[in-house]
Amino acid sequence: METEEKASLKSYLDNVFGDEGLRTDLTITMTDETLQKTSLYLVGTGLVITLIVFGIRGIVRNMETN
Repeated sequence: METEEKASLKSYLDNVFGDEGLRTDLTITMTDETLQKTSLYLVGTGLVITLIVFGIRGIVRNMETN
């Protein structure tokens, strides 16, 4: 199995910014592994945000009853 070299930040920025400014014709290629990781991060972030909201809501209700 061939290993791909990781691109540096400069190469990513060179692909985004051209001579005429910001490029709008970007192509993003996602492998199955990257897609799975991205999906899990998004689901995890949603769960964390939900837990934080319920936690804050519970704290506020306890403060109101005291």
